[in-house]
Amino acid sequence: MSAPHDDSEPVLLPFLAYGFGYFLLLIGALLASPAPFALGLVLCYGTEVLLMVRAERAAKVLSQLRFGITSRALLRQLLVLGLLADGALAGGTGFWWVLICFALLFGLQFCYGYLARRLRSMRRLPVVTRNIDLGPLRVTDAPPRVLVHDVMARLLLLDLPLLAGAVLYTATGAAAAVAVGGALSLAATLVPSALLLRHLLRDRTIASPAEAMEHVQRWLDSYRPEVVLYFSGSADSAYQVNMWLEAVRALPRRSVVVLRERAVAAQLAATPLPVLCVPVSTDIMALDFGPARVALYPANTGKNIHMLRNPQMRHVFIGHGDSDKIASVNPFSKVYDEVWTAGRAGRDRYALAAVGVRDETIVEVGRPQLSPVRPDTAPRSRPTVLYAPTWEGWTDEPGNTSLIEAGPAIVRALLAAEPGVRVIYKPHPFTGIRSAAARAAHRRITELLAAAGSGTGARPASPRLAGLEARLNAFDTLDESVDEAQRSRDAGRPGASDADEIAGLTAEWHRLFWESKADGEHLVVQGPRPSLYSCFNEADLLISDISSVVADFVSSGKPYAIANCEGITDEEFRAEHPTSGAAFLLAPDAGGLDEALDAARAPGTDRFADARLRLREYLLGPDLPPSQERFAAAVDDLYERTARLRPLDDPAGLHERAA
Repeated sequence: MSAPHDDSEPVLLPFLAYGFGYFLLLIGALLASPAPFALGLVLCYGTEVLLMVRAERAAKVLSQLRFGITSRALLRQLLVLGLLADGALAGGTGFWWVLICFALLFGLQFCYGYLARRLRSMRRLPVVTRNIDLGPLRVTDAPPRVLVHDVMARLLLLDLPLLAGAVLYTATGAAAAVAVGGALSLAATLVPSALLLRHLLRDRTIASPAEAMEHVQRWLDSYRPEVVLYFSGSADSAYQVNMWLEAVRALPRRSVVVLRERAVAAQLAATPLPVLCVPVSTDIMALDFGPARVALYPANTGKNIHMLRNPQMRHVFIGHGDSDKIASVNPFSKVYDEVWTAGRAGRDRYALAAVGVRDETIVEVGRPQLSPVRPDTAPRSRPTVLYAPTWEGWTDEPGNTSLIEAGPAIVRALLAAEPGVRVIYKPHPFTGIRSAAARAAHRRITELLAAAGSGTGARPASPRLAGLEARLNAFDTLDESVDEAQRSRDAGRPGASDADEIAGLTAEWHRLFWESKADGEHLVVQGPRPSLYSCFNEADLLISDISSVVADFVSSGKPYAIANCEGITDEEFRAEHPTSGAAFLLAPDAGGLDEALDAARAPGTDRFADARLRLREYLLGPDLPPSQERFAAAVDDLYERTARLRPLDDPAGLHERAA
């Protein structure tokens, strides 16, 4: 889970620095005065470095305003020519040397840009893979990132020695200053150009896109997948496929993960399953998946059509969580052969929505992901309340999230509760991507929790926990010096999968993390750790919104509350949202919170305890057999039925249709 969106990165400071820097350059050029010009150069080049390392958002805004790196460099060069043309040395040897060096630098930069683009193209395979041997594709080690990434931002700064020489020439009249500065700028550009050319010549051996796709097809022919987990979406939505990796891994059938976006492939969790990312639609449609007869889809996206058109498979929408939101009954779902829901509630949602999904195509398989969720809670001296609001959504419908209207009030009431409670705040990763009000509410909550601090003294940090954090961060963070081709090559070598190691390290990290937290220590939880389900196991009470978080938490059997921010009565709210049937409902001002807290402190006072048990079965299905077994049985049943209709010697079912 990534941090909620934050647009607080300052852009005004770089703008002011540039404005003053170019003002000094202009004054220096107009007055033929090298002193303000030199100061302007220092300010401009210093700001360029700032943009590269600390102010990416400001750099993006400047580019959108048509003042990108190229325009800025050209303006500096024009102003230095103005400085030279306006003084006593106008038309002298130094002026022409500067002009000639500018032309040579432009030619070298043009060639470098072409070579870098060509090298990136040669190394950009049509697929990104994991756990698939790419040895025959002859992928070489990646060139240093500095040679190929954001090239112009670096190359265009190499004219600094030349500009400095020009300023010195204006001040002293020594043409040698221009010659030395020009030589340094040209040499600084020639050296990386030579290195880049060397890598380009070496990488000519990498397989062509056509050869790469032929190799992928040969691999599919040898692996003979039976089940395809197919996903398309943004990088931020990778959690939607990540939640299914372990369930698919546990299937007794050969499975492959098929992705469509390179960004999702980069964010995919560790798994020993073979992973095949094919961005281009014609490439994915040209692949033959052989005996694969079941395709599973965690999300409804437009690119699903490229797999849905495969008549050899049965296509199943498995979703990424059940909730009462309208997204859970998307009319697009009727394009699938079957729709699998967790429990009866999902079936009833489709019936009530009447969006064209037939009841006979719905299969209840439970939620295999919920096996880590426990009904008990870690023993603490005070109850723990988890506030996990959903995000604001793409529309302005009331009640999308409690964060804006009720979030700060709920947290203030929790902090003021007597006896005291510990608060864990875990916002949705999409929080604030659309709404400034959501971002403001998020900041207010984090400020409240920071000011409240912890109710008891913090426990000493564990060196082991810090070591685990560093190791897991290394797994989480892509090494940007390694490109996709090399990562795919290395991830296909024997023993390259680190999924089991990561699982072990993550379990130990969670244990040590919670042990390190004092009973009264309030927490803001963002990022991949601790996980949502780990927070469930710490919580005595959940406060959330209408989302899959509620349905998942119901599996624990513990009390939960939902904020009613829709402007309707509680009776109407429960009627519209079945997952609220066993919830304590809160008003936007946190009214009703006391009863929910009493249920967390003294379970015997919980008037919804029995209703939650009934709701759990309604939402998630029976406890036995376990949902993983039901999921596997559904896959087996569909595979066998499809194999009979689409036998391997008649994959398109032509004999069946002819009969």
